[in-house]
Amino acid sequence: MFLILILAGIFMFVSIFIDYARIAAFKVQAERMTHAAMRSVMSAYDTSLREYGLFGYGDSSGEAIMAKVLNDSVKPSAVKDGFPILDIQWDTTSLSMERELGRYDIFNRQIQEDMKYRAPVDFTLEVVNRFKPMSEEMKEAAHTVDLLKKLQKLYDKREELLDEAIANQTESADRLKGLPALIMNPPSSAIYDEMLRETPETAAEAAARYADYLNKKQMDEGLPFNQQQYMLELARYRTGVGNVATGISTIIQPALQAHQAKLEEAQVKIEEARKINEEMKRVIAEGENRSQNASYEKVGNSTLPGTSPPSTGSGSEAKSTRSLASELVRADTLFDQLNARVRSQNSDFTNVRNDGMELNTQLRSVTVMSGVSIKPAVRQASQVTERYMDTYVRSGPSNVILQSKQLLESGRGSDAQRKANDKESKGKLKDVKRILSQIEKGSSGSMKAFKQLEEYYNANIAFNQASREEAKKAEIAGDPYDSGGDAMNGMDSLFGGMSNLLDSLGDELFQNEYALAYFNSMDFGQLLGWTEGSGDAGEVFKLENQELEYIVYGFHNPSGNIAAAYAEIFGMRLAIRTAEGLIENSKLGNPLLVLSAAILYGITHAIADMVKLAKDGSVELSKYIKVKLTYRDHLRLFLLMHSNNERKLSRMLALIRLNTGVNPDEKQTYASGNMRSSIKLWFLPGVTRSIGAVMGSADQVEDGRFFIDRKADYSY
Repeated sequence: MFLILILAGIFMFVSIFIDYARIAAFKVQAERMTHAAMRSVMSAYDTSLREYGLFGYGDSSGEAIMAKVLNDSVKPSAVKDGFPILDIQWDTTSLSMERELGRYDIFNRQIQEDMKYRAPVDFTLEVVNRFKPMSEEMKEAAHTVDLLKKLQKLYDKREELLDEAIANQTESADRLKGLPALIMNPPSSAIYDEMLRETPETAAEAAARYADYLNKKQMDEGLPFNQQQYMLELARYRTGVGNVATGISTIIQPALQAHQAKLEEAQVKIEEARKINEEMKRVIAEGENRSQNASYEKVGNSTLPGTSPPSTGSGSEAKSTRSLASELVRADTLFDQLNARVRSQNSDFTNVRNDGMELNTQLRSVTVMSGVSIKPAVRQASQVTERYMDTYVRSGPSNVILQSKQLLESGRGSDAQRKANDKESKGKLKDVKRILSQIEKGSSGSMKAFKQLEEYYNANIAFNQASREEAKKAEIAGDPYDSGGDAMNGMDSLFGGMSNLLDSLGDELFQNEYALAYFNSMDFGQLLGWTEGSGDAGEVFKLENQELEYIVYGFHNPSGNIAAAYAEIFGMRLAIRTAEGLIENSKLGNPLLVLSAAILYGITHAIADMVKLAKDGSVELSKYIKVKLTYRDHLRLFLLMHSNNERKLSRMLALIRLNTGVNPDEKQTYASGNMRSSIKLWFLPGVTRSIGAVMGSADQVEDGRFFIDRKADYSY
């Protein structure tokens, strides 16, 4: 009995450990089978999405797959007379699917998984290393164009105001052109008496014949009407004097109005020009600190694997041209001098008017009074008027208006050549704009596909509760300076994008490289052929041939994305070629002439580059960096320049939905499964239950069976 008691105790102790060993094995096996079931469920991914490197759950029933895997895992062993240590039974199972592929965070994470090995290498070796050698050159070129473009607008406005001020002076002075001929023609210092024969046409003639007029008037006075000998001569004299007086008034009164309005306006314009001149000083002073330069410097100073192509260009010429900008500023004394001349003209006209009106009074008195001293008034009015005419109207060394014009022209030595360059540049830009307009009116054959694409795009935007933004129409400015400035702004954006990615190889890099890897782009050569009348519009404007362009720009029509790409490539080529033009024309001296010549150079060579890119498939990065850029290389750069990540993701998802027929917004990428299973306890279930309660285990023992719950999560 003692031995039986001892053995019973030992057996009870050992049996408890046997059940606990079975429980431990059961837990491990249940965990493995749960994960195996979830892996089996998630293996039923959509194969069409896999073409884009993505995973989303397919159309199979996940619950059915999970049930089959779990049931197969607990089938009895095929070994004859086998002894089942674990008789596992599945009690309940549940499966939930979530995290749709169409969500930005999920889609972005799958892009990162697909591109994390090749994207950084592609970016650093194929993009940054190509632009690194020209960063200094482009920095100085963009800086110079930015500064000189601002100064050019201010310079032209200032000079226009000064020209208008002088034109106001000229217009005012010209109102007195007829006055000298009414006073004394030709002018003389002496007036000699004349006989009263013809009608006087000037005040001097009236004064010269005044004595004879009085004499004959006295001879006729007191005689009967029919006996007066000089009646007609006296009448002609009075008529002539009246005409002269009226003529003087007719000239002086409008001239007064012109001088009051035009000369005051001239002074206002001179002061406006002075303010613009001060603004130019401020722009030059602030122009040396340009925040965008930091991006160029960061790219230029970056240390990357691989080698960069050599460059024979530098930014010293552009910097030298920029240093001459102060020569465009006018001296403050110029504005003081011009203002003084306007005031002097006003004062001189006042003298002309006063003496002219005094003469007019005398002229009107001669026919009604005797003994009027008219000759001194004529001589005084003539002298003052002649002095005014010599000073402000007649060509000659004493004409201050001509002196002002010459003074202004002395600071415009290169304006004529600059304007000729601008005219030629505008003509070439018209040709580019004509081609762009032709592209914008391209085929509408793919409109149905674009409408469907827009519907998918809007649905994904709404699904992610993101903001929708309309794409901006492609434009090329008709003004050469605006066009050049826009081109340089594009380079600022490009180097800014590269600089940001050097700080962190983040989401945008992976998204851009993903777009390049999986989506088609247009054949640029076909576009050129179509613009020349030999290409197939239907092929050029098909949606499947411009997927990458759509991702960059987002137009939902057949021509918008292609037109935007064409305009932006031209802008990039214009920026690079203008930088070369600054080097080539740096010896012209005048900074605005250098700028106009550089932009003309840039436009001319950019047009040639567009043709070369279409015909040869590639174009050299620049004259000084002999590396090739293809059309897709340009699109890669534009992806950096257009950093609108959310809309970019929605466009890619819309294209994937259109091309595969699968809606990413409905395809889950995450599964969560819960399984409850049990085994039968062999020994002492009550004791096991008691021990389990003491240990605080969440597991349960019911009717001699041990139950556990297991959860497994799986994500693509």
